[in-house]
Amino acid sequence: IPILWAAQAMAKRPLSLYASPWTSPVWMKTNGAMTGRGTLKGSPGDKYHQAWAKYFIRFLDEYAKHNLTFWAVTAGNEPTAGEIIFYPFQCLGFSPEHQRDFIARDLGPALANSSHRNVRLIILDDQRVMLPYWAEVVSPHGRRPGPTRLSQPWVLVTLFSCQVLKDPAAARYISGIGIHWYLDFLAPIDLTLSITHHLFPDYFLLSTEASAGSYFWE
Repeated sequence: IPILWAAQAMAKRPLSLYASPWTSPVWMKTNGAMTGRGTLKGSPGDKYHQAWAKYFIRFLDEYAKHNLTFWAVTAGNEPTAGEIIFYPFQCLGFSPEHQRDFIARDLGPALANSSHRNVRLIILDDQRVMLPYWAEVVSPHGRRPGPTRLSQPWVLVTLFSCQVLKDPAAARYISGIGIHWYLDFLAPIDLTLSITHHLFPDYFLLSTEASAGSYFWE
């Protein structure tokens, strides 16, 4: 918080902050651990998912007490990491369908019914190789490109990456799609970001994480 205060004091315009949770508390998780393969217990709409959504609101409430407001939150950092056995960092696994339903039934309504209803919600927050399929799970207006727009071997990648914005119950709470750059060498921009923008022009694409190197091992 003091660092954010200092940055804001030096900035020539207000900072646009976004927050991205890496994991829920372990009592909510199927594996009972911060790392490794695990997701939320139960199913969207139940006490675990409702409680996790309330954590987002409490986080925003507590920072607001320190005069720090957020432009956006993501539904979770690298949701595919939580599907990897022995993953070494904090993570919380979601499939696109699980993220879609969590947003539609829990997180979206929690934000909309709070004093933070103007905070934007970002999906994916993971590698762009997951696009456009991950987005398609959530959008009500997705238009799948015809076969001539896709080329092997990227057909299967594309079909795995579009699923959240196709559901109007979830999509109405979402503003954009977050992407990381560590697997860009596997995902040509024209077969990921370009197609996603074509399918969902009303949702922004934002680079939400990068590091010292563009490969995950750097």
